[in-house]
Amino acid sequence: MSEFTRILELYEELLAKVKLQEAEMKSMREQVAALSEAIQGQAPQQENQEAA
Repeated sequence: MSEFTRILELYEELLAKVKLQEAEMKSMREQVAALSEAIQGQAPQQENQEAA
């Protein structure tokens, strides 16, 4: 196997890992956004319950 072929394989492997990590980060951002919205939606309810 030539050095160029090995380098190309390593590059493709790293690129695949980066794309996977990008997809995981996107998923985590979506989860954080959903949790943030849920928390913000609950905050006024908690304040109303404490006042009552």
